[in-house]
Amino acid sequence: MNTTPEAAASLEAARYAADRAFGQYDAADPANRLVTVELEARWNKALAHAAEVEAKITIHDAARPVPAADPATLASLAADLKIVWTGPTTDARLKKRIVRTLIHEVVADIDDAASEIVLIVHWVGVAPIANCACRSAGVGSATAPLPISSKLCVSWC
Repeated sequence: MNTTPEAAASLEAARYAADRAFGQYDAADPANRLVTVELEARWNKALAHAAEVEAKITIHDAARPVPAADPATLASLAADLKIVWTGPTTDARLKKRIVRTLIHEVVADIDDAASEIVLIVHWVGVAPIANCACRSAGVGSATAPLPISSKLCVSWC
């Protein structure tokens, strides 16, 4: 499911409203028919709204095809990556999208013996290939730049 965060939040809110309406209906006294009829109507309306949001998300996901990228296309894009990254029109938002697309996760481990933070970069679709070692520039200086020992890593930690 390729839903947007807004759509997921909307669906969560609709489901919460339906659960809350059910809780109110379930807590009502069955002898008080006027109240239970109204609460049941609210519950049904909340369920219908949740189903409507789910249907919209399903339609949205079906209408958005997942592009198939062949290795040749990816190789040509990779060749242009440095140009795009350093381009004057490339803003931080685009750079973050590129990083989020290429990197699956980064695992950090502290090597106490060497006083280093070892980073393992898990690239999308590739085995972990980058080990970065960042040394602290000084005790308590969190803003000081950290040198990188691997050329496979970016120029900062």
